[in-house]
Amino acid sequence: MREFEYLARAVVFEAPTVLVLLVGLVLAATAGGRLPRKPRLLAMSGLGVLLVSALLNVAWILLLPRAFSFDWGYSNFQLMNLAYGGVQALAYPIGTGLLIAAVLVGRRAGGAEAGPFGGRPLAGGGPVPTTAPVPAAQPVPPTDPGWTGEGGADAPAQWGGRSRPDAPAGAGTDQP
Repeated sequence: MREFEYLARAVVFEAPTVLVLLVGLVLAATAGGRLPRKPRLLAMSGLGVLLVSALLNVAWILLLPRAFSFDWGYSNFQLMNLAYGGVQALAYPIGTGLLIAAVLVGRRAGGAEAGPFGGRPLAGGGPVPTTAPVPAAQPVPPTDPGWTGEGGADAPAQWGGRSRPDAPAGAGTDQP
């Protein structure tokens, strides 16, 4: 009963990782028309390396209790543990690196010219519009309490419409 409990724990803890890697591998393998060949092969390679690493981890978890019952001796067990650790230490960065390469391969460094708001250019390939010229500042009446410019100084140019300090009261409001 105790051995079954150990096996069940190993499967429960490792099954999600193995399932995600298997699904990712199947999705990458069946994405022939949607994904170019090179990124697809890199993704499949990375997922394959990570899957082999996960399966090796399951095998190690299942083999570990039996390893003590074999008459291998401490030095042989230590050598086997070192080999397992070395494979695991290399497999994860290699698999992850292949996945990162799959994402980045074939990307252009510059990309398309940015549109007026930092996005893609406008449809139709027309020229990108420039910003409208800023209207000239208008003088502020000296009796206006909203702007206290010295000697009738102009309102800042960024103020326009109802936000100008010299706008008549109630201008631009939504009230009837």
